Amino acid sequence: MTPASNVLFVSRYFWPELIGSAPFSTDIAEWLTRHGRRTTVVSGLPHYPEPEVFPAYRDGKCRREIVGGSAVERLPVGAPSGGGARARIANEAEFLLRGLAALVTGRVDRHPIVLALCPSILSVALGIASKRRNGVCVAVVHDIQSGLAEKLGMTGGGSGLARLMRTCERLVLNRTDLVVVLSAEMKDQLRRIGVTVPIEVVPLWVDTDQIKVVEPVARSSVKVLYSGNLGRKQGLGQIVDLAAELAVSRPDIEIILRGNGSQGRELAAEIARRRLANVHITELQPNEALGPALSAGDIHLVPQNPEAAAFAVPSKVFNIMAVGRPFVATALPGSVLWELQRESGAFLCVPPGEPLGFAEAVLRLADDTWLRQELGRRGREFVELNYAKPRVLGAFMSRLDALTAQR
Repeated sequence: MTPASNVLFVSRYFWPELIGSAPFSTDIAEWLTRHGRRTTVVSGLPHYPEPEVFPAYRDGKCRREIVGGSAVERLPVGAPSGGGARARIANEAEFLLRGLAALVTGRVDRHPIVLALCPSILSVALGIASKRRNGVCVAVVHDIQSGLAEKLGMTGGGSGLARLMRTCERLVLNRTDLVVVLSAEMKDQLRRIGVTVPIEVVPLWVDTDQIKVVEPVARSSVKVLYSGNLGRKQGLGQIVDLAAELAVSRPDIEIILRGNGSQGRELAAEIARRRLANVHITELQPNEALGPALSAGDIHLVPQNPEAAAFAVPSKVFNIMAVGRPFVATALPGSVLWELQRESGAFLCVPPGEPLGFAEAVLRLADDTWLRQELGRRGREFVELNYAKPRVLGAFMSRLDALTAQR
């Protein structure tokens, strides 16, 4: 095995975290290992989306482990202590400093090829510091933090912190050799903040060999499911408003909010305050396979906070398509998600903040079994043609090899 076959992947989010960027980080590392690259992952202590570290990783446990053939080195950094952009930046700065210390002490070696996941531009900074002279560093950008924090009101109402974040993003990303983004809109956003290095679009993917179509279960009523992070970015208040609409017109339709996250208690309190008996919150099951978990719903919900969803597609939508289920999304006309609906024909889109329109779209699917099946069929066909794991990660691997060969 040549030195160029050794890859370091810096990612705050990794297995056993179940949602967000973690499954994709884990997939990348496993794919690299399976295709002959000796891969080391530098990550923190798993916690997302909870504010506490997972029990198995407390008290100094599991700081080194093998996951899918990759060696994982975990730095002793858990969740941010508090909400807001400043707490998150402080947490990410700690990760950077502990990572630099690991390089100095030799716990982590510098590598000829380094991948670094953003969100967390400081993880990308650690990736740059971790590459050898004449090495390659690729930033994998899943979120643009400055825009997200500003639009969600996490920067304290002022623009100074947002400007500082944009400056940091520009300076760090321009020190990499390649930036990989999820959509053309993300690429445009990075160009607007001054990123000048090569940027390529590598979309999210689906393991269509593992996630299969599951036939719907025959039942007397329709089950509507939200599965994922219970966070601010998701705009989950729209589901509570939807439940209020359906409680009057169709109380037989059951809505399940399945997930964990910072907004869980707030949502539960609002549901109780409004005395909504048709919506329930349950936790994600860590040992539950993704395909069967998603197939438990007849219709899925993908609400989005319009301020935070201008240039990204929630990763869950491709997995929902893969199991052959339709969904209703809230998105601004012209957004990436709205355009995906036009291309795939696999789901319904309604503007955000319109509970009646949201309810009408859900009822349209609830009352038309054929339409649910047809949209599910289109979704599965669409991801097989465009987002299958071998297709996306195979192309990414080829690009990485070409970039390395140039050095």
